Amino acid sequence: MNSLVRTVPLAAVLGIMFGSLTDAPAAEPSKNTQAIREVLDGKSKEARAAWWGFDPVDATGALQGAINSGAKKVIVEKMSGPWIVDKIQLAGNQELFFEPGVVVVAKKGAFRGKTDALFSAWNKTNVKLTGHGATLRMHRDDYDGPEYTKAEWSHVLNFHGSSNVTVSGLTLAESGGDGIYLGAGRGGATNRNVVIRDVVCDRNYRQGISVITAENLLIENCVLKNTAGTPPAAGIDFEPNHARERLVNCVMRNCTIENNRGYAVHVYARPLDGTSAPISLRIEDCVTRGTNARSISIVTSCGKAGPVKGLIEVINCRFEDVGHASIRVGSKPPGGARVRFVKCTLADPAEKPAAVAPIILDSRHGDLENTGGVEFVDCTIRERVDRPVIKYDDFRGARLSGITGTLVVERQGRQTTYTLDQKLIDKWVPYDPVVEIPLGTVKGVRFEPVDPKAPVAERKLPGHRLRREATYLLYATKGDAVSLRVKHRRLSRYDAKPLPVCVLDPAGKEVARVKIPLGEEAACKFKAEQTGTYTIACKPGQLTVGLVASSHPVSIAGDGGVIQLLGTTGDFYFWVPAETRRFGLRFKGEGEGERLSAAVFDAAGKKRWQRANISTSESFRHEREPAAEGQVWRVNLSRPTVGILEDCYLELRGLPPVLGFSAEGMLRPAK
Repeated sequence: MNSLVRTVPLAAVLGIMFGSLTDAPAAEPSKNTQAIREVLDGKSKEARAAWWGFDPVDATGALQGAINSGAKKVIVEKMSGPWIVDKIQLAGNQELFFEPGVVVVAKKGAFRGKTDALFSAWNKTNVKLTGHGATLRMHRDDYDGPEYTKAEWSHVLNFHGSSNVTVSGLTLAESGGDGIYLGAGRGGATNRNVVIRDVVCDRNYRQGISVITAENLLIENCVLKNTAGTPPAAGIDFEPNHARERLVNCVMRNCTIENNRGYAVHVYARPLDGTSAPISLRIEDCVTRGTNARSISIVTSCGKAGPVKGLIEVINCRFEDVGHASIRVGSKPPGGARVRFVKCTLADPAEKPAAVAPIILDSRHGDLENTGGVEFVDCTIRERVDRPVIKYDDFRGARLSGITGTLVVERQGRQTTYTLDQKLIDKWVPYDPVVEIPLGTVKGVRFEPVDPKAPVAERKLPGHRLRREATYLLYATKGDAVSLRVKHRRLSRYDAKPLPVCVLDPAGKEVARVKIPLGEEAACKFKAEQTGTYTIACKPGQLTVGLVASSHPVSIAGDGGVIQLLGTTGDFYFWVPAETRRFGLRFKGEGEGERLSAAVFDAAGKKRWQRANISTSESFRHEREPAAEGQVWRVNLSRPTVGILEDCYLELRGLPPVLGFSAEGMLRPAK
């Protein structure tokens, strides 16, 4: 008799012979010690997880025991109810086979750790998960609730530095993170030789699939849909964290990406640079549709180590996202990795698309090169409204170059073919001459109050919020008692540690430090040991900080010429040195949804410039003869009538990058 035949309880046999005599459910199979011994002794290469004793309340022990048995194949059988499990660790050299109809469910109340995943594999080889008609499900809404610490890494399948991995047929749903995560393993190992086929990722919290590092990856015949939660909330996100990670020979084909809150396809390769392995990514025969924020976003690098090289190709894809830009390419230097769109169709079905153009290019603060090197080969745009074909969201002040190829635009029964060259691009996206005026710096510059007789007493400052990096300059005389009040403000549900705020004296020595809990206000006091400019600095990151009050003249400083504000309105002041012949201010919102309005006034109070509802960059540029003395000008920031006021940026060109809260209390370069 075959020793692997399961022992069947007598009650089950009678049930088969005579049918159920009551409505009570059949008893679950008990532990089959004989079959388990056969597997552990190596006599059988195949195991059934139920042999370890299926428990309908918590089946973690049975499933983990079967995986740990060393069997080459573990079969997860369809039981009377779901397999309810806590965290499971996968094994190498093993196939985990889920029978059709199997449902594996994350245990309620478990997965409290920020990185707790349903199934995980670290540096494993030869891992196969097969399950056509099977579902692995977590409890997304629970992890988004107040009982759980805010996190985004509770994935359904969590692979780190593993090789020869195949995932096929499964539905991966409602994670607290991604349906599938491909991250770096121990020692920074990449994932190699990975196949993801016939998989559905549905209603995950952060991404359907995240590819952090992979070489020889094939994603085929998959559906990625309904991602909603923490950004990017994409269908798929190719996003290395470090320059040493890889996106090499990655292919995605015949996939459908629909109704994700973020992008359908997000390629964020900004951490890769000239030291990285050249990128090679091919996306072909895919469809994006529904309410994805954008069809595809590609961001590369323009940093100090040079741009990443390689090739990103998007071939024969169809973008049908309602009302949004189909293609966005950012921080893409002409000499970096080539980006090609070949025979793609941009078909926006909306009556009134929200985006101003189907194709958006952009640059970012910190980019060191121009934007360009994008080719469109026989691509078609089909839509109902007349709008620009390409929009350039230029943060850095860079010229578009190397935009080539052919676009066919079909609108209202009319068809127009455009051959892209520099002349046409310059016509569509005029160059902003204000960027020829250099940005200012505060490094090595001594500052002093515009009014040296300004009274020293604690005064409440106008409301403002700085994001990512916050720097203030404060002037004090030796022996002064300086007092400040600073507030650390919440922007989202993200928790944060107390924010360190440090004060440096004119020589760069730290003289005070305070930590401010999120949502609270704290005092910072110190005695000035020397006369001069003191620097107050902190990095609120995604949150915000604001100086509430100061006993001494203080101004906001933006080294590099750029100041990032959030939700800030009112009057601010800037210094125009006497010898300055030309200067400019550039204002920028954060895309179509986040805008601002602005006006510039001269020293006499005359309005020199005004713009409403600024989304991409708008510039004020002024030329004059040198003046007898420096002047205080004013800029007013106000709410837009279209969109909302959130992130906004102000560049000061040809000027000290300093904004004051009042004309008499602001700082200027010392004479």
